[in-house]
Amino acid sequence: MAGFVRELERRGGRPALRLEQRAAGGVGCVVWDAALVLAKFLETGACPLARRRVLELGAGTGAVGIMAATLGANVTVTDLEELQELLLVNIENNRHLVTGSVRAKVLKWGEDVAEFQPPPDYILMADCIYYEESLEPLLKTLKDLTGPDTCVLCCYEQRTMGKNPEIERKYFELLQMDFELEKIPLDKHDEEYRSEDIHIVTIHRKQTGPCETADQNRVV
Repeated sequence: MAGFVRELERRGGRPALRLEQRAAGGVGCVVWDAALVLAKFLETGACPLARRRVLELGAGTGAVGIMAATLGANVTVTDLEELQELLLVNIENNRHLVTGSVRAKVLKWGEDVAEFQPPPDYILMADCIYYEESLEPLLKTLKDLTGPDTCVLCCYEQRTMGKNPEIERKYFELLQMDFELEKIPLDKHDEEYRSEDIHIVTIHRKQTGPCETADQNRVV
C-alpha cells in the first residue's frame, strides 16, 4: 500500500524519527498532531523514561512509543491487528535510534491484558477518545493495566465538531470514577510543538480502601 514519510525532528540536532504513514487504512495510519505534541513533551525530560516499562495504547504509527524508546524506555506499542505491519515498519526504520527497546503487540481494548502484566511504569495515549463505543472498553483496559504507581499520559486534541465535545465530557466523567487527573500546563509542553487546543493530562489510580494517602494527588 502506498505510504508517505513524516519526519519528526529531535532535540540537540539528533537524527529525526522517520515515520511511515499510509494514504489509506483509517485513523491509525497517520501521525496526528496530538501524537507529535506528546512525543515532543517526552523529550523535555519531564518524565524519567530511562529503563522504565512503557506501554502505548492505540499506537497507530508508533510515533510516541518509538520516541520513548529513543529516550531509554523499554516500550511495547499496541494497536489492532491491522496496524501491526505499519508499527513493525516504523520500529525497523528507527531501530538504530533506540536506546531502550521497542516491540509491537496486538491489544484490543476491553480484552484480556494478562500478557502485559505486571503494570507498566507509564501508559501513553494520543488521540484515543473520539469513538463513543470505544470509551468503556478503553476505560476497562486502563483499569486492568494500571497499578498504584502507573502514570498515564493522555494527550488529546479538543474538538468542537459533532459529538466530540459530548464524547470527551463522558470520557473524563467516567475516568474520574477510578482515577485522579491533572492537566499539564501549556508552558510545560515543547516550545514549538504545542497548541491551545491540544491537552496533556496525567492520570493515576485512586487509592482504594480506608487508608487513602496524599499519593492520590501525586504529580509527575
